[in-house]
Amino acid sequence: GYGRDANEDINGPFRNWECTAQLEGHENEVKCVTWNDTGTLLGTCGRDKSVWIWECFLSASLMPRDPETADQGEFDCIAVLHGHEGDVKSICFAPSHDQWGDGDEILLSASYDDTIKCWAEDAGEWYCAATLSAHASTVWSIATTPGGVRLVSGSDDQSIAVWKCYTAREKAKLFPNDQGASAKNGCWKCVGQLPDAHASVVFSVAFSTARGGNGGLA
Repeated sequence: GYGRDANEDINGPFRNWECTAQLEGHENEVKCVTWNDTGTLLGTCGRDKSVWIWECFLSASLMPRDPETADQGEFDCIAVLHGHEGDVKSICFAPSHDQWGDGDEILLSASYDDTIKCWAEDAGEWYCAATLSAHASTVWSIATTPGGVRLVSGSDDQSIAVWKCYTAREKAKLFPNDQGASAKNGCWKCVGQLPDAHASVVFSVAFSTARGGNGGLA
C-alpha cells in the first residue's frame, strides 16, 4: 500500500508517495485489488484461484506526525477464500443490506471458471453465500451500482450481464423453488443480458452514479 509522505504539507498537493506496506500470501500473480467504502478492508485475488480479505489498521498518515514514532499502519489477513476452479479475475465489495450473513458487506468475485461468487460474513467467518452463472466463458470484470443492489459483468463470451439482488422476503415470494443458500439470505438473479455486446472479449465494465434516476453503464 502507498500513502502520503508524513512530512508533506497536508494542505498541499499530492506529490510524494511512500510504500507503507507490502502484502504477501498469494502463490501466483495478483489479478485485482479493491477497497471497501471505508478503507478498512482490502480484497485481493489472483491466479492461484483464491480471494484474500485483509483488515487495514489505518495510520494517521494524513495528519502531521513524528516520523520516528509514527505507526505506518498494518494489514492482517482475516480470510482466505477458496471455491473458484480457475483464476479469479475481478472482485468488488458491496453493502450486504442485512441480506447476507450478519456483516455489513459482501464481496463479489469473478473467475476463469465462468462464474461469479458472492462471499458473506457470519459471526466473523466469511463463506460462499451464492454462485452466479449466466456466462458461457471467463468472467473478466464485475462492478456494482453505488447502492450495491445491481451488478454488471463482462465476459469472454462477448456479452454483458446485469444482475439484481433480491431480499430474502422477495426471494421467498418470487422464487419459492430457489435452491441454494440459507433462506435468510437474499439472492442474485440475472435480469438482463446483452449477447454479443462487443465483437470481442469484454475486459472491463463500470457503473456510473445515477443521475435523474438513471445510471450509466460502460
